[in-house]
Amino acid sequence: MKDTVKKNKNAQALVEFVLILPIIIMIIFIIIDFSNILYQKNHLEGTLSDVTDALKKTKNTSSINNILTTDTTCKIKKDGKYLKITLEKDVELLTPFANIFFDNPYKINAERVILNE
Repeated sequence: MKDTVKKNKNAQALVEFVLILPIIIMIIFIIIDFSNILYQKNHLEGTLSDVTDALKKTKNTSSINNILTTDTTCKIKKDGKYLKITLEKDVELLTPFANIFFDNPYKINAERVILNE
């Protein structure tokens, strides 16, 4: 009788684990996606710093094409004595069904306003 009860508890634990496993995997994928978005955003901010430095030094937009990657778009808007620089990038999400909650690809951007001297 004791062996049967012990086997049933082991089987119950296995069934519970199998039911919870997809949820755990989804949470892990969401954490990976969120980390990737934060990393890409940080990298985009660093690229934006390089772009603003290049614009301050050379005063022309042709020098920034060497800094940007192919998947990054740059918009420069002149507003009087200021320049508004916007970098945009798409980040692909790995999590299945993430497009229910977020756009896939997820768009990130970084903006900076500098004095146009």
